Amino acid sequence: MIDTQKIKKLDTADVYSSIKQLPHQIEQAMKDVERIAYPEKYRDAENIAISGMGGSIYNYYVISSLFTRELHKPIIAVNGYELPAYMKAKTLFVGSSYSGSTEETIASTTDAIKQNLLVTALTTGGKLGELMKFHDLPFYQFTPHFNPCGQPRVGVGYMIFGAIFILSHLGLLHLDIAAVHSAITTLKNNDARIQEKAYKLKNQMKDTIIIFVGSEHVSGVVHAARNQINETAKAFAQYHLIPELNHHLMEGLTYPKDKKLTFVFYNSHLYHGRNRKRYDVTKKVLDKQGVPYIDVSLEGKNKLEEFLLYLQLSSYLSFFLGIDYGVDPSQIQWVDYFKKELAK
Repeated sequence: MIDTQKIKKLDTADVYSSIKQLPHQIEQAMKDVERIAYPEKYRDAENIAISGMGGSIYNYYVISSLFTRELHKPIIAVNGYELPAYMKAKTLFVGSSYSGSTEETIASTTDAIKQNLLVTALTTGGKLGELMKFHDLPFYQFTPHFNPCGQPRVGVGYMIFGAIFILSHLGLLHLDIAAVHSAITTLKNNDARIQEKAYKLKNQMKDTIIIFVGSEHVSGVVHAARNQINETAKAFAQYHLIPELNHHLMEGLTYPKDKKLTFVFYNSHLYHGRNRKRYDVTKKVLDKQGVPYIDVSLEGKNKLEEFLLYLQLSSYLSFFLGIDYGVDPSQIQWVDYFKKELAK
C-alpha cells in the first residue's frame, strides 16, 4: 500500500502532483501551440535540430524513435554549445530549455540565429525567452500550470509534446490528433493501476544498479527513465536498447563478480518480431550469467498509447524509489552545487 504519510513528509515541492498531471500538461501544450503563428517559410524546413540538455532534450529521443514512420524530415540532437557545420538556412532549429537558462542551449540558439536558421524555441521564459523576443522570433513560451514542483523532468508533457505539437503544427510530423486524445484518456483511466505497479516494482529494484531495456517506440522512455532515476530517486541507473545491446553488452556481464544489477525490460507486443525474439534470448543469457531481471508489460492499443503508459510508469517508479530511500525527490543538490561552482 502506498505510504501517503511518508510522501507528505518528504515530497516538499509536490513532485507527486506534477507526475499525476501529465495528461493535463499534454492537453495544455496542444491548445497553446495551436495559437502560435509561424511564418510560411518554417513549413519549408528541410531538416530539424533540437538543442537541449537533461529533461529538456527528451523530446528529441521520443520524436526520433516514436515517430519513425510519421516524421517527414531528418532530425538531430544538439547536445552542447556548438552547431554542426552542415546546418543550412532551411534547418528548423528548436531551442529546448524548460527554465530558459540552460547555457548550452542559449549558446547554440544564439549561433543558430546568427546563421539565419529557422529558429524557434520551447521554454517557460528566462534568457532563452528574452533572446527569442529580442529577435522577434516565433516560439512556445508556456506557463506550467500543471507542474507545481517546477522540475523539468516531470514537466515532460510540456517539453516532449510541446515539440511534437510544434512539428505537427508546421506539417513536418504527421500526428493523429484523435489518437492523442484517446491515449490521454487511457492514461487518465489507468493512473491508479500504473501507480500500484510502480510501487511494487521499486521494491524489486531497491539497492541495485538499474539497467532499463527498451526498443523502437519505447526507446525515448528508457532514456527518460534513466535520467529520472538519477535525479528523482538519487540512484544510479543506465539504459540500453535492443537490438544494439545484443552486439556488445552481454559479454560485459561476467566481471566484476560482486556486481548488483537489475535489468528492467519494457516489453511490447508491438515490437518487431525479431526484436521480441531477441528479448527472450537476452533473458536466457542473463539467467545463465546469474543476473536478475524484471519483466514489465503495459500493453496499449497503439505505439503512442503504450509510450505514454511507460512514460508515466517511469515517473512514478523514480518517485516511489526516491521516497523509499528517504530523500526529497525535488532536490538536486549536486546539480545545484555543480552549477554554482561552474559559475565562479
